[in-house]
Amino acid sequence: MLAAFVGTAAAAEECCKHDGPQWSFGASTSYTYDFNRPDAPPLSGNANESTYPSLEQDESFNIDLVQLGVRGARGRVGYGAKLDYGDLARVAGDSEDGDVALQEAYLTYDGDGVGARIGRFATPIGYEVLEPWGNAQASRSWAWQAQPINHDGLTFGGTADVIDVMIGIVNNFTVADQDILANDADDEKGVIVSLDAGVSEMFNLYVSGLYTEEQDTVDIGAVDLIVSGNLPISESGLRYAVEGYYRRDNPDGASADKLWSVALYLGHRLGGPFTLSSRIEYFDDEGIVLPDTNVISLTPTLSVELVDGVDFRVEYRFDKSDDDVFLDDSSAEDTLHTLSGQVVWSPAL
Repeated sequence: MLAAFVGTAAAAEECCKHDGPQWSFGASTSYTYDFNRPDAPPLSGNANESTYPSLEQDESFNIDLVQLGVRGARGRVGYGAKLDYGDLARVAGDSEDGDVALQEAYLTYDGDGVGARIGRFATPIGYEVLEPWGNAQASRSWAWQAQPINHDGLTFGGTADVIDVMIGIVNNFTVADQDILANDADDEKGVIVSLDAGVSEMFNLYVSGLYTEEQDTVDIGAVDLIVSGNLPISESGLRYAVEGYYRRDNPDGASADKLWSVALYLGHRLGGPFTLSSRIEYFDDEGIVLPDTNVISLTPTLSVELVDGVDFRVEYRFDKSDDDVFLDDSSAEDTLHTLSGQVVWSPAL
């Protein structure tokens, strides 16, 4: 993650040879069938929508995300930006009434092993990302929905051997300004940190954290730990990641809301164009995303590479909760079954 704004002297030389701009493009469309058949309009706030690739609507063809990005450099100064359109754009920035959002827009400075970045940039927290083509699966974990996506702020980072470190100052928990229509709700700032240790191909350790105060009334703290690698059990290997996430929201004069999650990700190329990826998650929430509820989720995803840069995915997802959080004809229903198809396109430009 730090490679976008931290480099060695050799990386700086490479950057100066390619001033850019370098363009990127990605697009995703999906269709989801909810076997529980929620009788509710899109964005009605039920927990079913959280399991859909578009986070909005089932039994509908959805434009999840269309993204145009650019990055480049002039000497030691670099730049980058991402513009989003589609259903997922509303969770990427300060666009309340439309499907367009500025996800990133930043400037960087490379100082030979140390670097700085200012503007709007991707969060260092979390294993999954907003871009569907950046994930192995169509839907996202419950923990992802309690993690930031991007930040407005300033960061500093450095590299020493296999260790990358970063520390930054940001406005809010994320760039979700829809409710306050301002860049910052108050004069308080948050602190983000991350440490990445690329030990070997089989074992990598990543730790990140965030502490901030929202509108002078709620203290928010989050810690994320990821262990990942590729185990050489076959020709292509078995990709794995284990993510542990904890978040605590502590309002003034009230008891704290908190959640924690553990998720296991596995991915294996079956041969030819076929890849099987799976996610198993235990999610315990006390009022941040869901009411006082725990959820067990199992999500296998079969992906077929149609041509270079274009994948078709078929995903089945099963969620079981200890509370009635899923909308269904039965008031006692606590399980959810969904089936999704998704096409992602991320060509090399």
